Amino acid sequence: MLGLALAFSFGPAFFALLQTSSKNGFKSGFALAIGIILSDLFCVFLAYLGMAQLFNNPQNKTYVGLIGGTILMTFGFVSIFQKKQPTPENSNPIEIKAINFPLMITKGFFLNLLNPFVLLFWAGWVGLVSSNSEYTHIHILLFFAAALSTVFITDVLKAYSANKIAKYLNEKILRLFNFLLGIILVVSGLILIYRVFY
Repeated sequence: MLGLALAFSFGPAFFALLQTSSKNGFKSGFALAIGIILSDLFCVFLAYLGMAQLFNNPQNKTYVGLIGGTILMTFGFVSIFQKKQPTPENSNPIEIKAINFPLMITKGFFLNLLNPFVLLFWAGWVGLVSSNSEYTHIHILLFFAAALSTVFITDVLKAYSANKIAKYLNEKILRLFNFLLGIILVVSGLILIYRVFY
């Protein structure tokens, strides 16, 4: 249930996943999904070790929030102002570019990680689950394995669906779609920075 709830949350990572898959193809979206889930796994690991308390320091939270918000806004502006690239005739524009898997995985990892509220969210759940006296370490491991697996599977399905839909849309609609997602990323970055300060 936790995994499904996260799967249908509409955060910056969700829109970045849709944008990447529709623009660069399913493989690119798949790589981004791997980066996002690795980031979530990293946050759970840090929270389980008790390192999430570092983010209780307002100064640390401010720095991470500013960096994360700036990155989101950068991704958004790139999407908004990116010029149309010429593509060969009778070709699918979203499949022209070679996929840089390490780069896309890294993008997904830091896109998710640099939102300090992601770590705090997982820290809350680690604390909640760990406080259950009936749970052993195996129970806790299975709980988060199920939640993270659900998130990853649904992210892959989102990437696949966005890519399939994009194939039936013309260039004008795709550019409008990327423009709107770019706006959402910029607004998400601004909101993140606002939340850090206020």
